[in-house]
Parts: sequence; C-alpha cells; structure tokens
Amino acid sequence: MAKKLDFDKEKNNRNDNVIEEIMQADFPLPKQAEDAKNEAFSRIREMAAASGHTENTENMVQRLQEKSTEKSTGSSGKKSTGTAKSHKKFKTVYKTALGLTAAAAVFSTVCITNPAFAENIPLVGNVFKQLGNSMGFYGDYSKYAKQLTDSAEDGELADTDESQEDGGNPQSAQAEDQNTTENNNADKTKDNESYSKTVDGTTVTLSEVYCNEMALYLSMTIHTEDKFPDTFITSDGKPNIKLSENSTVKYDYMDEKSNLFNAYLDGKMLDDNTYAGVLRIPVEDMTVDDAGWTKFYEVRNAFFKEKGIDVDSEEFSFDKLAQALGMDEYSDAKLPQVGGPAISDYVKDIKVPDRFIMELDLKDIVGTLPDDQDTTPDIPQDLRDEYNQKMAEHGISTDDADYESLTEEQKNLEHQFFTEMWNEYYERYPEANEGDNRYNSWTLKGDWKFNVNVEKNTSDTVEKDVNVVDENGDGVLSITKTPFEITMKMQDPETKYVAVMLDANGDIMPYGGVANSNADTYAIQDRDVSTVYIYLCDYYEYMDELKGYYWSDNYEEKAKTKTFKQLLDERAVAGTEVHFDTDK
Repeated sequence: MAKKLDFDKEKNNRNDNVIEEIMQADFPLPKQAEDAKNEAFSRIREMAAASGHTENTENMVQRLQEKSTEKSTGSSGKKSTGTAKSHKKFKTVYKTALGLTAAAAVFSTVCITNPAFAENIPLVGNVFKQLGNSMGFYGDYSKYAKQLTDSAEDGELADTDESQEDGGNPQSAQAEDQNTTENNNADKTKDNESYSKTVDGTTVTLSEVYCNEMALYLSMTIHTEDKFPDTFITSDGKPNIKLSENSTVKYDYMDEKSNLFNAYLDGKMLDDNTYAGVLRIPVEDMTVDDAGWTKFYEVRNAFFKEKGIDVDSEEFSFDKLAQALGMDEYSDAKLPQVGGPAISDYVKDIKVPDRFIMELDLKDIVGTLPDDQDTTPDIPQDLRDEYNQKMAEHGISTDDADYESLTEEQKNLEHQFFTEMWNEYYERYPEANEGDNRYNSWTLKGDWKFNVNVEKNTSDTVEKDVNVVDENGDGVLSITKTPFEITMKMQDPETKYVAVMLDANGDIMPYGGVANSNADTYAIQDRDVSTVYIYLCDYYEYMDELKGYYWSDNYEEKAKTKTFKQLLDERAVAGTEVHFDTDK
C-alpha cells in the first residue's frame, strides 16, 4: 500500500547490490525424488483425462521434464535533460527506473536437476528455499515461515484415517449420513480457504507466510497453461512482475481494505510456465490509518486555504508554501508550530497483533514487456517540429549539451514547450499516460481471493536503542534486527541526514532492492552483522562527496590509505557501533 503523501523531500533510495551468476550443471535425480516426480506427472495426466485437456497437459508435462536454462541481461539508460529527443530514449529511461525500484538480486532459471536444488524438495510449501539467494532478503526461512496448506486436504486425510479406524462400523456410516449437510457446507467453505486458485488458465498458489516486526513475506507461484509472457529483465536480473494496483488487502485488525501499491514480486522463472516470487509488505504499510490521514489532509488543506495558499495552483511550490507559513522548510510534522493541525490528533498509532487474518484480493498480475516488444508510439514528427520551431523562435538550442548554459528564463521556456508537446502527445495517446498500459505491459487477468491466517514470529528479533542523533535529537533512534533485515528507526522531519550502516567488515550493507522496501532497511544476506557501524551524515555532503568515495572504481587502492569507515569516523555528524554477538 502506498504511503500517504507528505510534502517533505524524498530520501534517495540506493540500490547497491552485487550481481552474481549461478552456474548450471545436470545431475541425475535421487531415486526418491525421481519416484515423486513421476507420481506428480501421473496425477497431472489423471486430472487432464478427467477434464478433457489431455493434449495441453501432455505438452506441459513434456516441458516440465525438459531442462530449460536462460541467461538474461538488463538494460540501462540515461536520464533525459527534458529536451525532445527520440521516444526510444524515453522508453529506455522508463524501464531503467523500473529496474532500479523493483529488483535487487541475481536472476537465473533453475530446473529441478540443478545441483543447487539437490534435495529436490516439492515446490509448494518451499518457495523460499527454491528461490535461495536470488531473493533480495534471502536467508533460511525454514525455521520461521509457516507453510500454507489447504484445510480441505487436511480434512480428507482425517476422513481417511477415521474410515480405517471405524472398520465399516454401521454407526459410523449413520453418523456420516447425518453429517452430509455439514460436509456440503464445508465444501462451500473449502473454496474460500484454498491457497490455490485458477482463473482463466492462470493458477496462483500461496506457499508460505512469515511476519516479523518489520515486514510480512508471502511466497507464491504463478503457473500459466500457455507459455508465460516474455518479460522485461531489470538491470539487477529480475523479471519485472507485480500485482495490479487494483489488488486489495484487508487485515482483520483494520477497519478498511487498502490497495496494494508498488506490489512488485521478488522472484524468478522456474520454467516456461511457472514463476515463483515473494511479496514483501513492510509493517508500516500494514498500519496506515487511511481514514485518519484523509481527515488530516482535509483539515490541513482547509488551513492552507485560510492562509491564502492554493496547492492546486500552477504557481504553487514547496518553497512558497514554507515562506507563506513562515517556515524554513515545509513539513507536515511542524505544522503545529505555525498554528496548523497536528498529525497525532487525527492519525491513530496502529500495531500489528500477534495473530491476524489477511484477506487478499488479487485482481490482475502485470509484467513489463521487453524493449523489443514495447509498442509505445513515438512522438509524432509534427509535434517535434512544433517544439523545435518554438525553441528556434526564442533562440534556444535543442542540443542536450547546451542545456546547462541556458539562462533561467530559457530553461523555463524550454520546460513550457516540452510540457506542451507531451500534453498534446497524451491527448492523442491517452493510454500511454498510464504507468502500465497495453503498449509496455502484459496482464494476466483474474480475481484470486485468499484468506491467510498469519502469526507473527519474533524469534531471533532484537531491538536496540542507539541514539545516533544531533543536538536536537534528530537522527537514528533505534535499530531492529530480524533474521533477514536490519531497520533503522529515524527521526528526521526536515530530511537533513542520511543514515549509513556498515557491516562488521566496514562495507555498506545491501538494500533488499524491492520497490516497497524502506530506505533505512538493509538486507542481511551473507554479511557478518555480529557488529554493525551506524553513522549520521549530512544529506548533501554524503550524496555529493562521501558516497562516491566508497563506490569509486579505485576504492580498494584508496582504502589502503583510508577506509570508508575511517572517512565516516572523521566526517559523520554522529556514529556508534552495535554488537549483536554479545550483550555489550
């Protein structure tokens, strides 16, 4: 679910992950796994015979029995300065942005014969294990995640056991007849409780769920009767797939359901027809008081109106807003200081309970098309000519290289002409104005509904106060470590700082790299986090100077004289070290 819009600056969410490769090799299956595989294929054929889809199923079985290995590469592009260049460049920029927000690990198509999966475990109930270290927040979930199994199947097993124990007892048969109505009702409930649903040839199966103090992880598989649509591979090697924003989630401790915004899946293709992925929902997205925020914004906007401020005006800017209110920099949190409403008066502080039910309604599954299949229309030549004519009439160069040398007035005019051109473009091609559309995306239509019983697992979760703050108390207040992530709790209403975390070896901790992760949440992966180092840095100093020191091509050479940790020791506003292996 999307966070409520605040007029504060957005922090830079970096995605610094190392891309690895998994080498493929064929090995024979152990006998037990071979028998299980053959039994599964036999069941598929039996179901096909009953449904009349034998031919299609045989094709599916044939594909499942063949090994398929793919290597994919991402694409990259430069951000446009705003001048009218080729539309191909525009599309490349759009997809590069998708890659940066939706991916964070290694992609590799792995079949069942790969040695990385020598145990040959069943897929359902073990998606986390199948994905392995291709996940951004990877680790051993087997000790923490709950396997999701259909209650109906459990009931069938129980019925079989009771039948064997009764030995054909007439009284048991009579009791069975008397319970026919109850069994029929149970069958109706069965469909609502099932963790596997098929709509128009696409089967979504929920596999496991894990919820800690920081996030909820829900693993799933998506299987299509026909070959899975070709999908854009991000710069970090992941197929760009998400749940439609029409999808909703309702937690039983909340009054209303919420839309799943930015719900990108972290996963990979297992074969031509099967995708396995994980939906990560940060806890802060599970505790948003929508009604409270809506009321706050109503009162806030009324306050603006009283002050003569029109936020919908074309002349509106954050600087003008702050100036009109007598603030150095605008922040919702500081409105009470100038007579405005307080967030806490309208927005409730909601906590996730230890046990809850999550109602999922997945409307559609959306993927980004590869570059060579993107049919987004180019900007028509007449619109380009009109733009170039306006620029020429005002003596403004259309060469990107000359943009920085333009006067402020020329830049404003260029922005005006550029905006007018794109507005006319979107009038001609209104669908192109949507983020996901028929030109750049594929959609698996459906409506898959699930009820998931969730129990928080807080084992191996540690929270520590750190108080890496400035003289005003702004900075990192505490950190929480789970088996898979470390999250810093920040207080920085004016966004003055960047908080940096280094592992025990002095290297920057990786981000999980999924679109809906937090800028202050780090993935543990295989890092040594027995000790971590936390630094509070000036935002602009870090972004303009300090960050580049670590990511420079010759850092290893520079580190012989001064490590990144030593640089932060000298330049950071505040810093500390936290030990997780001891009680220090």
